[in-house]
Amino acid sequence: MKSGQIMFGIVMGLFAGVVTAQDAEPPMTSDESVANVMEPPLDLPGHERGERDKDDAPKSEEPKAAPEEEREWFGHKPFWEWSRVTGDWGGARTKIENLGIEFAGSYTLDWSSAWSGGVRNVASTRSLLDLNLTFDLEKIVGLQGGTVFADFYSTDMRGGSRDVGDYQGVSNIETGDNLDQVAEFWYEQRLFKDVLRLKVGKMDAAGEFAFVSHNEDNLHGAAGCVLTIPGYPTYPDPAMGVVLFAYPTEWLYIGGGLFDGATLDGFATGRRGPATFFNDDKSDSWLWMGEVGVTWNELWSMGAGRAAAGVWHHTHDFDRFDGGVESDASGFYGLVEQQLFKQGEGDAADEHGLFCWLQYGCADEDILDVSQHLGGGMVLKGTFTGREDDNVGTWLSWIDLSDDESAGYADDEIAWEFFYKCQVTPSFSIRPDLQFVFNPSGDEAIDDAVVGGLRIEVAF
Repeated sequence: MKSGQIMFGIVMGLFAGVVTAQDAEPPMTSDESVANVMEPPLDLPGHERGERDKDDAPKSEEPKAAPEEEREWFGHKPFWEWSRVTGDWGGARTKIENLGIEFAGSYTLDWSSAWSGGVRNVASTRSLLDLNLTFDLEKIVGLQGGTVFADFYSTDMRGGSRDVGDYQGVSNIETGDNLDQVAEFWYEQRLFKDVLRLKVGKMDAAGEFAFVSHNEDNLHGAAGCVLTIPGYPTYPDPAMGVVLFAYPTEWLYIGGGLFDGATLDGFATGRRGPATFFNDDKSDSWLWMGEVGVTWNELWSMGAGRAAAGVWHHTHDFDRFDGGVESDASGFYGLVEQQLFKQGEGDAADEHGLFCWLQYGCADEDILDVSQHLGGGMVLKGTFTGREDDNVGTWLSWIDLSDDESAGYADDEIAWEFFYKCQVTPSFSIRPDLQFVFNPSGDEAIDDAVVGGLRIEVAF
């Protein structure tokens, strides 16, 4: 048996044991489990979003054999040029990757302070340690188009939205509580020359549905996601699910998915394995999602872009604000994103320049706190000569909080963010951030807030 197959079997056994052990976690209350389920996808090392173009599917690579002088290790490349702070492990990392096993990790630290308004004017920090493994089954066992992904993260939470009192979230790594969990564990298979893509397991739905492609540098919690989807199984509560996408042409995709909706029944799916997905005695709530989109490589004199529309249906029994019960809820979302101009030459120009996006979602205001969400963002990738890896951007978000008197909202919340990402080295970045929050949580007792922030990110 190949060494890669042995390592794959050992690691899968360990992860399966941890996921099964998580089933012993007691259910949380509804308030605890629902409080932070609507966060945007995180672009962390090792995490890949579902492709929106058939050409984006990963291609088989030849084994890596970098010249000695290019190795990211002591005595070779300078430390400040390493793409990962732990380097190539003396060559061991490249050997393992050539066997089909890729490790990625990162540490993210957020500092923020409510300078004025909000609930209290204090400073606080929160952190996220993320570790993941990707297994290329073609290299390991000869299964073409097969991938296994396992992700663990540990969080340490203080302040943030608790200091501001906002609804949308001033930091997209907030989890409410300190967490240690196997967050994702799924198998993916590409079929018929990448025309179909099937994924099964515990996954982050925000990597498959209702995401935009250029929000990776925003700190704000609503940038690039839709807050009108109840019980959305994303960070910090990914859930068991089945997803199928088809790419019938180079410019068209269509996909659908079924997810465990147990977060709305009081179960934190991020801390659990598949128990609530297969057991109606614990939860019989499901979230169905579907999305169709078109992509293009050029639009007049501009670059690539995409337009997409999606629907969702949740089978939970929702409490109405008027005192009744509503069986099921449905909603719609749409988005468009576009590269306005390119910067640089060759293939690099596709990744640099000015990008913008617009997103919208709607739902029933009689049962959900957020009945509409409209947001738009813009980012310049490559800010100055010699700073091609720096990004600067802004984001504006409006949520329509339910007008029903029983909901208790006096006004709608608006958030406006500005950030600058400074890529100090390929493995280390710092990101100053400034946010203005108007009508936090629609509560007349909370003054408009000004929030300063700083994110530090290290790739392992």
